[in-house]
Amino acid sequence: MIVVDSNTWADFFNGTPTPHAERLERALREEDDLAVIPIIVTEVLQGFRSESGFRRAERVLRSLPVIHPDIVCHIRAARLYRRLRAEGITVRGAVDCVIAQVCLDAGARLLSPDGDFEKIAQYSALALWEAGSP
Repeated sequence: MIVVDSNTWADFFNGTPTPHAERLERALREEDDLAVIPIIVTEVLQGFRSESGFRRAERVLRSLPVIHPDIVCHIRAARLYRRLRAEGITVRGAVDCVIAQVCLDAGARLLSPDGDFEKIAQYSALALWEAGSP
């Protein structure tokens, strides 16, 4: 399963030809096992200026399975944040730790170019998609 972060979705919807957006496009075309997290849906949709773009993105995002993190996932995300901080690793926000923890709990790979997720992956079992891999 692949979870796609908001940066990658933004690149995809804006037509920005990044390796991550191209991987997302291939996953949608080949009907790979994609899933979304509600907070990512919010982040993606809040960035649209036009109603037509918003509606198009909403249709795509609604078509995917949703992973709903429970309270225990959020508690583990807080522990992850604290563990990183104890290691001297600064993550910009709790949302990234929630996204990472959802992926860890679901056994999902995260499709993201965000450096914070690279830091999290160094100190956890978070699996990131890397350019050149399937």
